[in-house]
Amino acid sequence: MFPDLPLSFPMGGMDIAFYVVAFVILMTAVCCVAVKNILQSAVFLIFSFVTTAILYMLMHAEFIALAQVMVYVGGVVIFVVFTILLTSHLGEDAFSTKMPRIFTAFALSIAFVFVMVKCVLPTPDLASGIVNSPADYSSLQNFALRLLGNDPNGFIIPFEIVSVLLLMTLICAITVARRTKEDAEEEASK
Repeated sequence: MFPDLPLSFPMGGMDIAFYVVAFVILMTAVCCVAVKNILQSAVFLIFSFVTTAILYMLMHAEFIALAQVMVYVGGVVIFVVFTILLTSHLGEDAFSTKMPRIFTAFALSIAFVFVMVKCVLPTPDLASGIVNSPADYSSLQNFALRLLGNDPNGFIIPFEIVSVLLLMTLICAITVARRTKEDAEEEASK
């Protein structure tokens, strides 16, 4: 079909699905940064996280996909959206910046792509698709044992850090959304 393509770009059905999902992730991430309305930016962030979960599903990592949706979409971004809706005036102008946003975003994107290409190209095993883990390594039971294990291969510390992160996000959302007496009196006088 495409005889000139190198071996690092296979064209099976899963590969095409990967490229489509990766393109959607990139477009929603660019839209998240490029839009001027902060609520629209949060909605694009939700779409970016959901398509990332779809990418995990394509890699047969169902538990990670579920955790992606529960932690990021269901936790962090929903708190951010509630905070935006409770505290901001959506009809106001966007935040003013001193440097042009598009130039800064473009320069950072080019630098990030350069670093990614520099790190990925010297790794020949990435394109071969060789699996170096045992067959039952990604089973839900083994994953749960590793997730809650306190041995050197366990992930109990990151698991607890994520729960503290969600608690901090909830406390921050409540703190930002809470109105003080002065704010309530000022709004009542208008």
